[in-house]
Amino acid sequence: MSLSLFILGSLANENSNPYQLKKALLDVIPIKISEGKFYYNFEALQKKGLIEPVETIEIVNRPNKTLYGITKEGRRFLEQEIYNSFKKVSKIQDLYISIYLLKYIDPAKAAFFLEETLKREKNRWAGYKEAKNKEEFKVRNELLDEKQQRAVQFISEHAFSQSEHNIRWMEKLLKFLKLFEE
Repeated sequence: MSLSLFILGSLANENSNPYQLKKALLDVIPIKISEGKFYYNFEALQKKGLIEPVETIEIVNRPNKTLYGITKEGRRFLEQEIYNSFKKVSKIQDLYISIYLLKYIDPAKAAFFLEETLKREKNRWAGYKEAKNKEEFKVRNELLDEKQQRAVQFISEHAFSQSEHNIRWMEKLLKFLKLFEE
């Protein structure tokens, strides 16, 4: 998940402060995230000139609250990074934030990128299946003791099952993207 994408996408929608953004993130996606990691990402975006302070609110008997906004460069970066996420995804979970931020991009363009990624993912796993059925794999597998063979079988079954599940969801996402604007 890209924390930076979430921060940029949230600030593209409205100015806010880091505390509110972290709270909003946890409301949308139930994850564990440390304060340090969140604020590190926030500060990194500011150093890159992708976000900037836009207003300081003074509150009596409390620390000042600084509101941040996204810069023009930040908007360009946000759009490009969302597209990039559809180009290089291997697990559907890695796209949660990008799916949440679809309103900032052209879903048809994202669908095009995902389609290419899906083809690569299918080819990659087809290659693994092919390699598993080769004589060389079988010979190496026979060198293992029975417990290791069973362990390899278990791991292999799980990996292929997960890949099939992930590919199915990538196909669903592709349909979703194609219908998103309708």
